Amino acid sequence: MRQSIGGAWIMGLMVFFIFLFAGYIILSLNYARVIKVKNEMVSIIEKYEGINSYSVDLLNSYLVSTGYSATGICTSTTGEGVYGGDIASGRLEKAAKGIKYSYCVKKYNGIGLTNYYQVTLFYKFNLPVIGNASGFSVKGTTNSFIAQDDREYCTATDGSCR
Repeated sequence: MRQSIGGAWIMGLMVFFIFLFAGYIILSLNYARVIKVKNEMVSIIEKYEGINSYSVDLLNSYLVSTGYSATGICTSTTGEGVYGGDIASGRLEKAAKGIKYSYCVKKYNGIGLTNYYQVTLFYKFNLPVIGNASGFSVKGTTNSFIAQDDREYCTATDGSCR
């Protein structure tokens, strides 16, 4: 009797560590996938010299082709100039409080005439039995460059050009 209770305790401990290890692997794989997607999005923005209608279409089609489906709320320290992208609608719009978007983009002014962009993606930590355990965000920043898109950025996002 004593050995069967000890064996059950050891078996339970083994199952716990197997679940812990599986959770760590799932977290690592999801994080690596989102980092790869984020890096490609940053490259697309740099290649097309900012956010314009071509880069927005390419970003959305790339996210659809990768099977990206996570959503999150776009936040900023200033609250101004943050745009949320929705894969379903295929465009960017000014981020509203409480609305979940597929990705977020913010344009910053760099030194002189240069600009740079910050891209935020979201990823979920899903466990097979537990489900959606939590969600995190991953941010990436482009290099500074002279953007050719000041007017097109406004048109590609929400259309309210000055």
